[in-house]
Amino acid sequence: VANGASANVTVTLPAANISAGRVVVIKNLSATYTVVSASSNVQPRTSSTAGTAILAASAGAWAILVCNGTNWVVMAGN
Repeated sequence: VANGASANVTVTLPAANISAGRVVVIKNLSATYTVVSASSNVQPRTSSTAGTAILAASAGAWAILVCNGTNWVVMAGN
């Protein structure tokens, strides 16, 4: 659960090369700040290009990420 009270929240996901098949669920409680990855290893639902964005600044937004051994892929969310 990410609660950016005064800044964007940066999360460090487990290393992808040893996390294939692992699932992570993230929820943003902030309507003001985003949630991003510390590394450019997140693939959004609509693209195969990895970046850092995980969740927009929207209270209650959530995402399910699954590791494919190279990147963390956003499988579902709002």
